[in-house]
Amino acid sequence: MKILSQWFARKWQRHDPDELRQAYQVTFSSLHGQMVLQHLFDTIYCQVYEGTDAQAALVFNARRSVIHEILYNVDVATRPDHYQLTEGDRNG
Repeated sequence: MKILSQWFARKWQRHDPDELRQAYQVTFSSLHGQMVLQHLFDTIYCQVYEGTDAQAALVFNARRSVIHEILYNVDVATRPDHYQLTEGDRNG
């Protein structure tokens, strides 16, 4: 319960997006972070739900979206220029 109360205390604090992405990169670029990410990728992200239960499909996709968010933030921290729009991109 202590971790839950700590989360509630920090929930509405603002974080610098660049600092947060850097934290993602540092966490998941370590050996242990890569092991965890590989496990999540193999066991959740690259799996296909083949059932017919709508609730189970919703839960499955929600779990995948968390891994997708991790991958996205690590990628943005690693290649920030890849996600920058140029004036030409905006106009056409």
